[in-house]
Amino acid sequence: MESIGRSEFILMDGALGTELERRGVPFEGAGWSAFAVRDHGDVIREVHEDYLRAGARLHIVNSFALARHVLEPVGLGDQFEYLNRQAVALFNDAVACTGLDRASLWSAGSLSTFAANSDRSLLPKDGALVSNCRDQAGVLYDAGVDLFALEMLFDTEVTLAMYEAVAGFDLPVILGFTCDRNDADGSEVVTAHGMGCPEVPLNQALRTVVDAIDSENVIFSIMHSEADTTDAALEILKSCWDGPIAIYPNSGQFVDLRMQFDSVCSADEFQQAATKWLDAGVQIVGGCCGIGPAHIEALSRNQAKA
Repeated sequence: MESIGRSEFILMDGALGTELERRGVPFEGAGWSAFAVRDHGDVIREVHEDYLRAGARLHIVNSFALARHVLEPVGLGDQFEYLNRQAVALFNDAVACTGLDRASLWSAGSLSTFAANSDRSLLPKDGALVSNCRDQAGVLYDAGVDLFALEMLFDTEVTLAMYEAVAGFDLPVILGFTCDRNDADGSEVVTAHGMGCPEVPLNQALRTVVDAIDSENVIFSIMHSEADTTDAALEILKSCWDGPIAIYPNSGQFVDLRMQFDSVCSADEFQQAATKWLDAGVQIVGGCCGIGPAHIEALSRNQAKA
C-alpha cells in the first residue's frame, strides 16, 4: 500500500476472459477460467505479457473462477490447488519473459462467487463459503500474490464473508463492486443483482460494508460496470469512502455468452473516461471485460506525457 499512500497512479491491466476469447480460447461457461488455466496456459501467459509491455503494473491473475465451489460442479475440484498455483505461475512466467523487475509489479489473486451467481442457493452453507475462500486465498498467498481482488460483489452478506476469509493474510484487499442502473427509470445506481438477491442501492451496500470492515488495508473499487454507470457509482463511493479507489470498467455486450467486440469502446474513449476518474482522485485504473492491451497501452502513453 506504500505507493497508494503516496497517491501514486497505478495502471492496472485489462480483461483476461474476453481477451482469451478474442484469441480463440473456448468460452466454456462456468468452467472457462479453470479450463483456460489447464489447457491454454500459453495464451494466458501471452496476454499477461501484452499487458506488461503495455505498461500495466497491477495484474490480476486468472483465478477468478477457481474456488472449490466453482470447480467441483465442473469436475475439477481435485485440481483446486494446482489450478490456483498455476494461475500465479503463469503471470510470474510472463514477467520473466519480458525481463521486467518483478519487485516493481503487483499481482492480485482474484476471488469470486462466479458460476453461483444465478442462484444464491448454490453457494456453500454454514461457514463453508468463508472456508472455501480462505483455502483459495491461502494457496494464492503461498504462490506469491501481493494482494487479493474480491470481484463482482453485489451481495453485502457474501462480501463480508469473503472479506473475513482473506483479512487474516495481512495483504491489501480490493473490494470490487459491480453496478447497474435500476430497472425502473435508470436514475438510481444499484448493485448488479444476481444469485437470487434483489438489487440494493449502491450507497446502502457500500455503507454497510465500510462500517463492518477494518479499512486499513482495503481499496474499494467499481468494476465490471459500464463507463456511464461507473461515473455515477464513483460519486456515490466517494461520498462514503475516503480511502484509495480502483476503477476498472467493462465495455461491449455479451450475446449468447460471446463478447461482441465491435461494440467495445475505442482506446481514445477509454482514455477520456479514465482521465475523468484520475482527475476525481482515483489512483488505480484498468479494465474489465472487453478492455484489452491497446486500451491499457493508450492510457499508459497518455499518463507518461502528463
